[in-house]
Amino acid sequence: MENPGPHSNKFEWQAIIHEAVVELDLDKLRAKITEAESAIFNRLQALGQTAEGTEERNALQDASNTLLALKREVLKFPDWRG
Repeated sequence: MENPGPHSNKFEWQAIIHEAVVELDLDKLRAKITEAESAIFNRLQALGQTAEGTEERNALQDASNTLLALKREVLKFPDWRG
């Protein structure tokens, strides 16, 4: 799992993802993941179906994958793909 540095946030919502990645308290982590998932959803809604924003959509997908990994590996959520 990649740990982005404080200056690697190209998009505003990435700061919320970073906060989740570095959180050590499990209760706070759950809240930060919820906040981050909401930020991803809201940003995807704002982007809509426009042709622009491909780079940001890819970054949003990567962030979503990072949050999923946190949920599985740190919070021990089950892997529903199996």
